[in-house]
Amino acid sequence: MTINLKELFAGSEHMNDKVLMKLLNAIKDGQQKDFDYLKFKQSYKSLCQLGMDESTAAKSAFLTASTMGLTKDKLMLTVQHYKNILSKEKEQFAQALKNQIANNIDAKTMEVKRLQEKIEENTRKITQLQKEQTIIEQEIQKLKETADISRVKIEDTRDQFKATFDILYTEVEEDGLLYDRIL
Repeated sequence: MTINLKELFAGSEHMNDKVLMKLLNAIKDGQQKDFDYLKFKQSYKSLCQLGMDESTAAKSAFLTASTMGLTKDKLMLTVQHYKNILSKEKEQFAQALKNQIANNIDAKTMEVKRLQEKIEENTRKITQLQKEQTIIEQEIQKLKETADISRVKIEDTRDQFKATFDILYTEVEEDGLLYDRIL
């Protein structure tokens, strides 16, 4: 007898269809051949749909199943079997989730941290460059001031030389004219 697991476990609107199908496929893959929890649940649900109350439906389904060798212990063992299948899926999902977190969150968080550290490093470099620029600008200003002082001294020396030269040259020239006229 083929069991439609989706109908058997007709969930609520709060269940995600994709997740439900994944879990039901795992149950299907682990389905047992003998009369088990799934076949019992199918019988139970069918009887409930016929209008039987839950207790009568469960007892009736169990009575029929017991003719095929199902005991309460076997039923509980198969319930545990399917719980184990679901738990294994939960573990696999937890590992996949952990990997997704590592790949999509942790890696990005580390990249954000790396970029923030790069910004801090760049900020330090900018601050250092600004300090160096200030020192260089001060050096430039000192050199300009020194150059201006030197220029003033040189121009003053030139002007003094020229004035002295002109006076002395004129005197020598006048002496030459004087001596040329007198002699």
